[in-house]
Amino acid sequence: MTTIEKTYFTLLRAAVWQTPLPASFEAQTPWQDILHLAIRQGTGSLIAERLLTLSAQQQIALPAALLMQCKALCGQNMMQRQRLMAVFKQAWKALQKAGIEPVLLKGFGLAEYYHDPELRQCGDIDIFVGKDAYHPGAETLRRTFPEALHFDEEADYFKHYNLVLGDISIEMHRVSAMFAHPKDSAHYEQLETEAMAKAQPQQWWRVPEWKFNVLFVFFHSWEHWLTETACIRQLTDLAVLIAHNPSGKNELEAYLRTNLKHLHLTRAWQLYAYIMVHYLGMNPEQCPLYTAACANKAEQLLAQILQGKDRSQKPKNNAPKNVLLRKLYTLGIRLSEAYDIARIEPQYARHTIATTFRQSWERFKRGENTRRWE
Repeated sequence: MTTIEKTYFTLLRAAVWQTPLPASFEAQTPWQDILHLAIRQGTGSLIAERLLTLSAQQQIALPAALLMQCKALCGQNMMQRQRLMAVFKQAWKALQKAGIEPVLLKGFGLAEYYHDPELRQCGDIDIFVGKDAYHPGAETLRRTFPEALHFDEEADYFKHYNLVLGDISIEMHRVSAMFAHPKDSAHYEQLETEAMAKAQPQQWWRVPEWKFNVLFVFFHSWEHWLTETACIRQLTDLAVLIAHNPSGKNELEAYLRTNLKHLHLTRAWQLYAYIMVHYLGMNPEQCPLYTAACANKAEQLLAQILQGKDRSQKPKNNAPKNVLLRKLYTLGIRLSEAYDIARIEPQYARHTIATTFRQSWERFKRGENTRRWE
Protein backbone atom coordinates (compact mmCIF):
# COMPACT_ATOMS: atom_id res chain seq x y z
CA MET A 1 0.00 0.00 0.00
CA THR A 2 1.31 3.44 -0.95
CA THR A 3 1.95 6.33 1.44
CA ILE A 4 -0.94 8.20 -0.18
CA GLU A 5 -3.34 5.31 0.49
CA LYS A 6 -2.11 4.88 4.08
CA THR A 7 -2.58 8.59 4.79
CA TYR A 8 -6.00 8.49 3.15
CA PHE A 9 -7.18 5.73 5.49
CA THR A 10 -5.69 7.48 8.52
CA LEU A 11 -7.71 10.60 7.68
CA LEU A 12 -10.81 8.60 6.80
CA ARG A 13 -10.83 6.75 10.13
CA ALA A 14 -10.50 10.02 12.00
CA ALA A 15 -13.28 11.58 9.91
CA VAL A 16 -15.74 8.69 10.22
CA TRP A 17 -15.33 8.00 13.93
CA GLN A 18 -14.49 11.58 14.95
CA THR A 19 -11.25 10.53 16.62
CA PRO A 20 -7.97 12.47 16.89
CA LEU A 21 -5.24 11.83 14.38
CA PRO A 22 -2.23 9.86 15.64
CA ALA A 23 0.43 11.94 17.40
CA SER A 24 2.91 10.84 14.71
CA PHE A 25 0.71 12.26 11.92
CA GLU A 26 2.53 14.86 9.83
CA ALA A 27 1.08 17.08 7.14
CA GLN A 28 3.85 16.41 4.64
CA THR A 29 2.08 14.38 1.97
CA PRO A 30 0.98 15.06 -1.64
CA TRP A 31 -2.42 16.27 -0.48
CA GLN A 32 -3.84 16.83 -3.94
CA ASP A 33 -3.33 13.15 -4.70
CA ILE A 34 -4.99 12.16 -1.42
CA LEU A 35 -7.99 14.37 -2.14
CA HIS A 36 -8.28 12.97 -5.67
CA LEU A 37 -8.24 9.44 -4.25
CA ALA A 38 -10.92 10.39 -1.72
CA ILE A 39 -13.13 11.87 -4.45
CA ARG A 40 -12.75 8.75 -6.61
CA GLN A 41 -13.74 6.62 -3.62
CA GLY A 42 -16.82 8.71 -2.84
CA THR A 43 -15.43 10.11 0.42
CA GLY A 44 -14.16 13.48 -0.79
CA SER A 45 -16.20 15.62 1.60
CA LEU A 46 -15.23 13.52 4.62
CA ILE A 47 -11.53 13.92 3.87
CA ALA A 48 -11.94 17.59 2.94
CA GLU A 49 -13.66 18.35 6.24
CA ARG A 50 -10.95 16.49 8.17
CA LEU A 51 -8.22 18.50 6.45
CA LEU A 52 -10.08 21.70 7.29
CA THR A 53 -10.11 20.69 10.98
CA LEU A 54 -6.36 20.06 11.21
CA SER A 55 -4.56 22.22 13.72
CA ALA A 56 -3.29 25.61 12.56
CA GLN A 57 0.28 24.29 12.76
CA GLN A 58 -0.58 21.28 10.57
CA GLN A 59 -2.49 23.42 8.07
CA ILE A 60 0.61 25.52 7.43
CA ALA A 61 1.93 22.66 5.30
CA LEU A 62 -1.24 22.63 3.17
CA PRO A 63 -1.43 24.74 -0.01
CA ALA A 64 -3.98 27.54 0.18
CA ALA A 65 -5.53 26.33 -3.09
CA LEU A 66 -6.11 22.90 -1.54
CA LEU A 67 -7.91 24.39 1.47
CA MET A 68 -10.11 26.41 -0.87
CA GLN A 69 -10.90 23.24 -2.82
CA CYS A 70 -11.81 21.47 0.42
CA LYS A 71 -14.21 24.26 1.40
CA ALA A 72 -15.77 24.21 -2.06
CA LEU A 73 -16.17 20.43 -1.95
CA CYS A 74 -17.96 20.53 1.41
CA GLY A 75 -20.16 23.38 0.22
CA GLN A 76 -21.11 21.59 -2.99
CA ASN A 77 -21.99 18.44 -1.07
CA MET A 78 -24.18 20.42 1.33
CA MET A 79 -26.02 22.14 -1.53
CA GLN A 80 -26.49 18.83 -3.38
CA ARG A 81 -28.07 17.25 -0.30
CA GLN A 82 -30.44 20.19 0.06
CA ARG A 83 -31.49 19.86 -3.57
CA LEU A 84 -31.94 16.12 -3.18
CA MET A 85 -33.98 16.66 -0.03
CA ALA A 86 -36.39 18.99 -1.84
CA VAL A 87 -36.98 16.45 -4.64
CA PHE A 88 -37.18 13.59 -2.12
CA LYS A 89 -39.91 15.34 -0.11
CA GLN A 90 -41.93 16.02 -3.23
CA ALA A 91 -41.67 12.41 -4.43
CA TRP A 92 -42.40 10.98 -0.98
CA LYS A 93 -45.53 13.08 -0.46
CA ALA A 94 -46.83 12.26 -3.94
CA LEU A 95 -46.39 8.51 -3.43
CA GLN A 96 -48.07 8.61 -0.02
CA LYS A 97 -50.95 10.67 -1.42
CA ALA A 98 -51.39 7.93 -4.05
CA GLY A 99 -51.70 5.35 -1.25
CA ILE A 100 -48.16 3.99 -1.66
CA GLU A 101 -45.97 3.55 1.43
CA PRO A 102 -42.36 3.87 0.22
CA VAL A 103 -39.17 2.85 2.03
CA LEU A 104 -35.92 4.78 1.61
CA LEU A 105 -32.92 2.73 0.47
CA LYS A 106 -29.17 3.26 0.42
CA GLY A 107 -27.20 6.49 0.64
CA PHE A 108 -29.69 9.17 1.60
CA GLY A 109 -30.79 7.24 4.68
CA LEU A 110 -27.31 5.91 5.46
CA ALA A 111 -26.06 9.51 5.63
CA GLU A 112 -27.97 9.85 8.91
CA TYR A 113 -25.50 7.48 10.59
CA TYR A 114 -22.60 9.86 9.94
CA HIS A 115 -21.77 12.63 12.42
CA ASP A 116 -22.75 15.13 9.71
CA PRO A 117 -25.16 13.74 7.04
CA GLU A 118 -24.17 16.52 4.64
CA LEU A 119 -20.66 15.06 4.37
CA ARG A 120 -21.94 11.77 2.94
CA GLN A 121 -21.88 12.17 -0.83
CA CYS A 122 -25.25 11.34 -2.42
CA GLY A 123 -25.95 11.21 -6.14
CA ASP A 124 -29.51 9.92 -6.33
CA ILE A 125 -32.58 8.92 -4.34
CA ASP A 126 -33.53 5.25 -4.01
CA ILE A 127 -37.08 4.39 -2.98
CA PHE A 128 -38.55 0.90 -2.55
CA VAL A 129 -42.26 0.43 -3.32
CA GLY A 130 -42.49 -3.29 -4.15
CA LYS A 131 -43.92 -5.10 -7.16
CA ASP A 132 -47.60 -4.32 -6.61
CA ALA A 133 -47.03 -0.56 -6.37
CA TYR A 134 -44.47 -0.40 -9.17
CA HIS A 135 -46.70 0.68 -12.07
CA PRO A 136 -48.90 3.05 -9.99
CA GLY A 137 -45.71 4.50 -8.49
CA ALA A 138 -44.15 5.10 -11.91
CA GLU A 139 -47.30 6.89 -13.08
CA THR A 140 -47.36 8.97 -9.89
CA LEU A 141 -43.75 10.11 -10.40
CA ARG A 142 -44.44 10.97 -14.03
CA ARG A 143 -47.36 13.20 -13.00
CA THR A 144 -45.36 14.75 -10.14
CA PHE A 145 -42.32 15.55 -12.28
CA PRO A 146 -43.63 16.15 -15.83
CA GLU A 147 -40.41 17.94 -16.76
CA ALA A 148 -38.24 14.91 -15.92
CA LEU A 149 -36.60 12.50 -18.32
CA HIS A 150 -38.27 9.17 -17.64
CA PHE A 151 -38.47 5.68 -19.07
CA ASP A 152 -41.08 3.08 -19.88
CA GLU A 153 -41.14 1.00 -16.71
CA GLU A 154 -41.60 -2.24 -18.69
CA ALA A 155 -38.46 -1.61 -20.75
CA ASP A 156 -36.46 -0.04 -17.94
CA TYR A 157 -33.76 -1.74 -15.90
CA PHE A 158 -34.76 -5.02 -14.26
CA LYS A 159 -34.81 -3.79 -10.67
CA HIS A 160 -36.07 -0.22 -10.76
CA TYR A 161 -37.70 2.64 -12.63
CA ASN A 162 -35.55 5.70 -13.37
CA LEU A 163 -36.67 9.30 -13.39
CA VAL A 164 -34.03 11.97 -14.05
CA LEU A 165 -34.22 15.68 -13.24
CA GLY A 166 -30.98 17.21 -14.49
CA ASP A 167 -28.25 15.71 -12.32
CA ILE A 168 -30.73 14.25 -9.80
CA SER A 169 -32.06 10.76 -10.31
CA ILE A 170 -34.91 8.97 -8.54
CA GLU A 171 -34.74 5.18 -8.64
CA MET A 172 -38.03 3.58 -7.64
CA HIS A 173 -37.36 -0.08 -6.85
CA ARG A 174 -39.70 -2.98 -7.29
CA VAL A 175 -37.00 -5.17 -5.72
CA SER A 176 -33.93 -4.06 -3.79
CA ALA A 177 -31.60 -6.72 -5.22
CA MET A 178 -31.57 -9.66 -7.62
CA PHE A 179 -29.65 -12.94 -7.54
CA ALA A 180 -28.70 -15.18 -10.43
CA HIS A 181 -29.93 -18.40 -8.82
CA PRO A 182 -33.74 -18.72 -8.45
CA LYS A 183 -33.43 -20.27 -4.96
CA ASP A 184 -31.29 -17.35 -3.80
CA SER A 185 -33.78 -14.86 -5.25
CA ALA A 186 -36.68 -16.60 -3.49
CA HIS A 187 -34.87 -16.61 -0.16
CA TYR A 188 -33.86 -12.97 -0.44
CA GLU A 189 -37.34 -11.92 -1.54
CA GLN A 190 -38.82 -13.50 1.59
CA LEU A 191 -36.32 -11.58 3.76
CA GLU A 192 -37.10 -8.39 1.83
CA THR A 193 -40.87 -8.78 2.23
CA GLU A 194 -40.54 -9.31 5.99
CA ALA A 195 -38.11 -6.41 6.39
CA MET A 196 -40.13 -3.89 4.39
CA ALA A 197 -43.23 -4.77 6.41
CA LYS A 198 -41.20 -3.84 9.53
CA ALA A 199 -39.68 -0.69 8.01
CA GLN A 200 -38.50 1.65 10.76
CA PRO A 201 -38.96 5.43 11.03
CA GLN A 202 -35.90 7.60 10.48
CA GLN A 203 -36.65 11.34 10.57
CA TRP A 204 -39.97 11.66 8.68
CA TRP A 205 -39.24 8.78 6.31
CA ARG A 206 -38.90 5.01 6.78
CA VAL A 207 -35.90 2.73 6.19
CA PRO A 208 -35.69 -1.10 6.01
CA GLU A 209 -35.61 -3.18 9.18
CA TRP A 210 -32.09 -2.81 10.54
CA LYS A 211 -30.62 -6.35 10.24
CA PHE A 212 -31.92 -6.72 6.69
CA ASN A 213 -30.54 -3.28 5.86
CA VAL A 214 -27.06 -4.45 6.87
CA LEU A 215 -27.41 -7.45 4.55
CA PHE A 216 -28.76 -5.29 1.72
CA VAL A 217 -26.08 -2.58 2.01
CA PHE A 218 -23.39 -5.26 1.94
CA PHE A 219 -24.82 -7.11 -1.04
CA HIS A 220 -25.46 -3.89 -2.97
CA SER A 221 -21.75 -3.08 -2.71
CA TRP A 222 -20.71 -6.65 -3.51
CA GLU A 223 -22.98 -6.64 -6.58
CA HIS A 224 -21.37 -3.38 -7.67
CA TRP A 225 -17.94 -4.98 -7.38
CA LEU A 226 -19.08 -7.99 -9.39
CA THR A 227 -20.61 -6.02 -12.26
CA GLU A 228 -19.02 -2.55 -12.20
CA THR A 229 -16.78 -1.31 -9.42
CA ALA A 230 -17.13 -0.83 -5.67
CA CYS A 231 -15.86 2.15 -3.69
CA ILE A 232 -14.68 2.76 -0.14
CA ARG A 233 -17.76 4.88 0.61
CA GLN A 234 -19.91 1.73 0.36
CA LEU A 235 -17.74 -0.06 2.94
CA THR A 236 -17.81 3.04 5.13
CA ASP A 237 -21.62 3.05 4.93
CA LEU A 238 -21.67 -0.57 6.09
CA ALA A 239 -19.27 0.15 8.95
CA VAL A 240 -21.23 3.10 10.36
CA LEU A 241 -24.50 1.18 9.98
CA ILE A 242 -23.13 -1.75 11.98
CA ALA A 243 -21.73 0.67 14.58
CA HIS A 244 -25.30 1.90 15.23
CA ASN A 245 -26.41 -1.65 16.09
CA PRO A 246 -29.66 -1.41 18.13
CA SER A 247 -29.92 -5.13 18.88
CA GLY A 248 -26.41 -6.30 19.80
CA LYS A 249 -23.73 -8.18 17.90
CA ASN A 250 -25.03 -11.68 18.71
CA GLU A 251 -28.45 -11.12 17.14
CA LEU A 252 -26.97 -9.54 14.01
CA GLU A 253 -24.31 -12.24 13.73
CA ALA A 254 -26.91 -15.02 13.96
CA TYR A 255 -29.02 -13.35 11.27
CA LEU A 256 -26.05 -12.88 8.96
CA ARG A 257 -24.58 -16.33 9.59
CA THR A 258 -27.82 -18.02 8.52
CA ASN A 259 -28.64 -15.87 5.52
CA LEU A 260 -25.14 -15.33 4.15
CA LYS A 261 -24.62 -19.10 4.17
CA HIS A 262 -27.89 -19.62 2.32
CA LEU A 263 -26.90 -17.00 -0.28
CA HIS A 264 -23.31 -18.30 -0.63
CA LEU A 265 -21.94 -14.97 0.59
CA THR A 266 -20.19 -15.84 3.87
CA ARG A 267 -16.66 -15.56 2.49
CA ALA A 268 -17.51 -12.38 0.59
CA TRP A 269 -18.76 -10.84 3.85
CA GLN A 270 -15.58 -11.87 5.65
CA LEU A 271 -13.49 -10.07 3.02
CA TYR A 272 -15.45 -6.89 3.69
CA ALA A 273 -15.24 -7.42 7.45
CA TYR A 274 -11.45 -7.67 7.25
CA ILE A 275 -11.22 -4.37 5.35
CA MET A 276 -13.61 -2.64 7.78
CA VAL A 277 -11.55 -3.75 10.77
CA HIS A 278 -8.02 -3.24 9.43
CA TYR A 279 -8.55 -0.15 7.27
CA LEU A 280 -11.74 1.57 8.45
CA GLY A 281 -11.02 1.18 12.15
CA MET A 282 -13.92 -1.01 13.28
CA ASN A 283 -13.47 -2.90 16.54
CA PRO A 284 -13.19 -6.62 15.62
CA GLU A 285 -15.41 -7.40 18.62
CA GLN A 286 -18.10 -5.24 17.04
CA CYS A 287 -17.83 -6.65 13.52
CA PRO A 288 -19.85 -9.87 12.94
CA LEU A 289 -18.11 -12.89 11.40
CA TYR A 290 -14.74 -11.14 11.30
CA THR A 291 -11.73 -13.38 10.71
CA ALA A 292 -8.10 -12.60 9.90
CA ALA A 293 -7.79 -15.90 7.99
CA CYS A 294 -8.89 -14.24 4.74
CA ALA A 295 -6.27 -11.47 4.87
CA ASN A 296 -4.62 -12.31 1.55
CA LYS A 297 -7.83 -12.27 -0.52
CA ALA A 298 -9.15 -9.23 1.35
CA GLU A 299 -6.00 -7.31 0.51
CA GLN A 300 -6.42 -8.27 -3.15
CA LEU A 301 -10.03 -7.09 -3.08
CA LEU A 302 -9.03 -3.79 -1.47
CA ALA A 303 -6.34 -3.26 -4.11
CA GLN A 304 -8.95 -3.71 -6.85
CA ILE A 305 -11.34 -1.26 -5.15
CA LEU A 306 -8.61 1.36 -4.80
CA GLN A 307 -7.59 0.80 -8.39
CA GLY A 308 -11.18 1.59 -9.43
CA LYS A 309 -11.36 -0.96 -12.24
CA ASP A 310 -14.79 -0.77 -13.88
CA ARG A 311 -16.13 -4.07 -15.23
CA SER A 312 -18.98 -2.26 -16.99
CA GLN A 313 -16.49 -0.71 -19.44
CA LYS A 314 -16.45 -3.23 -22.26
CA PRO A 315 -13.54 -3.57 -24.74
CA LYS A 316 -13.61 -0.91 -27.46
CA ASN A 317 -13.28 -3.31 -30.39
CA ASN A 318 -16.59 -3.86 -32.17
CA ALA A 319 -18.66 -6.95 -31.40
CA PRO A 320 -19.55 -9.19 -34.35
CA LYS A 321 -22.87 -8.50 -36.10
CA ASN A 322 -23.81 -12.17 -36.31
CA VAL A 323 -26.06 -13.04 -33.35
CA LEU A 324 -24.31 -16.29 -32.46
CA LEU A 325 -20.84 -14.79 -32.84
CA ARG A 326 -21.90 -11.81 -30.73
CA LYS A 327 -23.06 -14.19 -28.00
CA LEU A 328 -19.71 -15.98 -28.12
CA TYR A 329 -17.94 -12.60 -28.01
CA THR A 330 -19.93 -11.63 -24.91
CA LEU A 331 -19.26 -15.05 -23.39
CA GLY A 332 -15.54 -14.43 -23.74
CA ILE A 333 -15.85 -11.14 -21.86
CA ARG A 334 -17.91 -12.82 -19.13
CA LEU A 335 -15.37 -15.63 -18.76
CA SER A 336 -12.62 -13.06 -18.32
CA GLU A 337 -14.70 -11.32 -15.64
CA ALA A 338 -15.42 -14.68 -13.98
CA TYR A 339 -11.72 -15.47 -13.78
CA ASP A 340 -11.04 -12.05 -12.22
CA ILE A 341 -13.79 -12.56 -9.63
CA ALA A 342 -12.80 -16.17 -8.91
CA ARG A 343 -9.30 -15.11 -7.91
CA ILE A 344 -10.88 -13.19 -5.03
CA GLU A 345 -13.91 -15.30 -4.13
CA PRO A 346 -14.03 -18.64 -6.00
CA GLN A 347 -17.06 -20.05 -4.13
CA TYR A 348 -19.41 -17.26 -5.14
CA ALA A 349 -17.95 -17.13 -8.64
CA ARG A 350 -18.67 -20.82 -9.22
CA HIS A 351 -22.18 -20.63 -7.81
CA THR A 352 -23.36 -17.42 -9.45
CA ILE A 353 -21.52 -17.21 -12.75
CA ALA A 354 -22.40 -20.79 -13.74
CA THR A 355 -26.05 -19.96 -13.04
CA THR A 356 -25.82 -16.75 -15.06
CA PHE A 357 -24.36 -18.56 -18.07
CA ARG A 358 -27.08 -21.22 -17.90
CA GLN A 359 -29.86 -18.63 -17.70
CA SER A 360 -28.34 -16.60 -20.56
CA TRP A 361 -28.26 -19.72 -22.73
CA GLU A 362 -31.90 -20.51 -21.91
CA ARG A 363 -32.95 -16.95 -22.82
CA PHE A 364 -30.96 -17.17 -26.04
CA LYS A 365 -32.69 -20.42 -27.04
CA ARG A 366 -36.07 -18.78 -26.40
CA GLY A 367 -35.06 -15.78 -28.49
CA GLU A 368 -35.02 -13.35 -25.54
CA ASN A 369 -32.41 -10.60 -25.72
CA THR A 370 -33.32 -8.77 -22.49
CA ARG A 371 -34.65 -9.66 -19.05
CA ARG A 372 -38.27 -8.60 -18.64
CA TRP A 373 -40.83 -8.89 -15.90
CA GLU A 374 -43.69 -11.31 -16.33
